[in-house]
Amino acid sequence: MLNPIVLLTTLLVLSGCASLDKSDAGVRQGMAAFKEAFNRQDAASLSMVFTEEATLMPPNMPLLKGRAGIQSFWQTGFTRGLSHIEKTPVEIQVLGDTAIETSHYVVTVGERKVQGKDILVWRRGSDGRWRITADIWNNDQP
Repeated sequence: MLNPIVLLTTLLVLSGCASLDKSDAGVRQGMAAFKEAFNRQDAASLSMVFTEEATLMPPNMPLLKGRAGIQSFWQTGFTRGLSHIEKTPVEIQVLGDTAIETSHYVVTVGERKVQGKDILVWRRGSDGRWRITADIWNNDQP
C-alpha cells in the first residue's frame, strides 16, 4: 500500500513541474506580432508587444522606459525611413515566466540593409501573453 503522504508529495511535485512551461512557442508568437507590427510601421501595435514598464536600450541613445516612450521611439524611426525587419533567433531560453532571446536581425532604413544582433528579455503576463520587458541591440557595422 502506498503511503498517502508520499503519494500527495509526489503529486504536488509533478503538478508544480507541469506549470513550468519550457516551450518557447509563446515568445515566438510574441516575436511574430513584433515583426508584423514593425513591418506595417504601426508604432502603436508595436508598443503593445512591450510591457507597460519596459526598457528600450537603443545604441548611442539614452535608455527609454515605458510603453509611451517606446511607441514614440518607433514612430520617429518609421518617419525617418525605418521600414522592415527580419529576425532570426539564435537562442531562446525559457526560465519560468521569463525568457531570454538572442537574435540576429536585418532592418531596412531607406535603401540600406543594416545587420545586427539583439537580446530581448520577455515576461509572461497574468494573461498568459509574452511581452518584451527589455530590449537592447547594436548593429554589426556603424
